[in-house]
Amino acid sequence: MANQSRIRFRQEDDDNIKKYMEEFGHLPNRYALISEKMGDRFTAKKINQRYKNKVNPLLRDDPFNDNEKSFINKWVKDYKILNPSSKSISWKEFIPVMEEKFGKLRSENQIKNFWHTQERKKKRNTSQGINHDISYSPQYNNEIKRDPKMEISHLTNDEIKRDPKMEVSHLTNDEIKRDPKMEVSHLIE
Repeated sequence: MANQSRIRFRQEDDDNIKKYMEEFGHLPNRYALISEKMGDRFTAKKINQRYKNKVNPLLRDDPFNDNEKSFINKWVKDYKILNPSSKSISWKEFIPVMEEKFGKLRSENQIKNFWHTQERKKKRNTSQGINHDISYSPQYNNEIKRDPKMEISHLTNDEIKRDPKMEVSHLTNDEIKRDPKMEVSHLIE
């Protein structure tokens, strides 16, 4: 058996997985059989993951729309309320729910990547003094709630001009970035 951790899937491997799934897909040990047919180059677990996340012809890889994003956030929020002792989210439970609701099969990786990326952005922005709404909400267009004392060095001119209470539109980004401790509170009318 080759060192499987270093072997990458090729297009030929993906084609074989599809072909063998058509042949063995109804069997309980299908991934072990496919691994064997492919010369044990990949473990059954790796073949399972590859099929469920990349090769399955029913998978959709188009970007999430606003309804899907909102649904993911609501479902995770509800899941955490119903399962307070759970340290992780059961994405495996979520995939069929989302497929039924939207008629699209999404991979577990795609959903997890969306969720975790969004969480990282929230944490990063919170550490910069920006408070996001708890969940994504299309009707708010992802607006940021601003603290009047937050630093403005990370704001763009467009963000500053949108808020009429901020009288800093005459400042350039360079002026703002030169003074990272400049606060908005003394600039408000």
